[in-house]
Amino acid sequence: MSEQAIDTPAARAALRALALVTGERSRQREEKGYTPDHDDQHSHEELAAAAAFYLLPAVYNEDVCVVDRAYGGLQVKALLSLIGAAAWEDISREAGMELELEEPDSLAYRIQVVTVGVALGLAELERLLRMEEAQGTSEEGA
Repeated sequence: MSEQAIDTPAARAALRALALVTGERSRQREEKGYTPDHDDQHSHEELAAAAAFYLLPAVYNEDVCVVDRAYGGLQVKALLSLIGAAAWEDISREAGMELELEEPDSLAYRIQVVTVGVALGLAELERLLRMEEAQGTSEEGA
């Protein structure tokens, strides 16, 4: 690959994205203690739900009707709260990142939120691959 091909806006963005996500995964492990053993405890795909929570654009956070199974009635809830509840209680974009946050309507803020979401998705993928390896069904290069 030529040096010129690496120095394009697309290549720079891809390299920066990888650096942001790997940096966030390191932060999750080192500062928050989210080790592989910790992540493996989320066996009901909570990491995937948390990733979806962070990745969902705010514009899609509309109210939806849900059936309250305990009482049989309908409730109106924000889509983001339903996705977040599937991950864990009290999930919050701001509290979960513990970073110096940009203004919520800024591009920098959205980049921060997406970085956390992709890193959580990566944690879920790593967890699934560890499960696959433990079952002896690994398909290298798949």
